[in-house]
Amino acid sequence: MGNMVFFQLLGACIRLALSQLVQSRLGFTGLVLLALLLVGVRAGHPRLAWWSAGLFFLLTLQLQA
Repeated sequence: MGNMVFFQLLGACIRLALSQLVQSRLGFTGLVLLALLLVGVRAGHPRLAWWSAGLFFLLTLQLQA
């Protein structure tokens, strides 16, 4: 039981750090796409996950150019 709580807290910390990084680099649009990606994966909706991952990738490419 203790391991499960630890991994849930670790996952929450990683998501928070990643969302802060995305928001600072990619703005609100990147944060929304990341949230849609996570929702698609957790809900088992592969089409939503793939579309949001693809748009997220295109957004990162646009910022690097």
